[in-house]
Amino acid sequence: MKKIKMVSLSALVVLGLVGCSESDVSTGGTANSVEGKKEASAPKKEDGKRIDATKHQMEAAGLKVGLGEIKITDEKIEVGINVENTSNQVLSFYPDQGQMVIGDMQLTSNFMMNDGTVDGEIQPGVKQDAVYVYPAPDGKTLDVKSIQEIKFFFGDVTTADYMTTKPVNFTVGIE
Repeated sequence: MKKIKMVSLSALVVLGLVGCSESDVSTGGTANSVEGKKEASAPKKEDGKRIDATKHQMEAAGLKVGLGEIKITDEKIEVGINVENTSNQVLSFYPDQGQMVIGDMQLTSNFMMNDGTVDGEIQPGVKQDAVYVYPAPDGKTLDVKSIQEIKFFFGDVTTADYMTTKPVNFTVGIE
């Protein structure tokens, strides 16, 4: 019975990964993880709206966090994010568990659709970047033209000794 469950779980994971694709959204970062793959990608047809959010940066407990590009379509919002641990200790950060708020709608990242990762324990001196995907809630679409502001609540950065916890939040105006 356990063998059948393991095979079923493995098949589910493989099927889930088949739906994953590389994003064409810039993270604004300098890490090798996602940005290096972007250069090899063929140009894609433009759809939706793109916003350069690279001016949105902050520091939380020794972790520099910056946004890259944001791409809004009627089906999803993709956001590039980059981090650098400038402290001398391990920092924990889980932005994929955070939320995005648009008007009265809250969206959650879909880890199966994300490209790269900045989640978990980040060692001193490490730079990472990723593109997080926030699909529209089931049965809904996003009105790209009416979105005027996006609020990101990426969660907290926590030091290894749990003595310091700082939230990472951004509000991005859309023109």
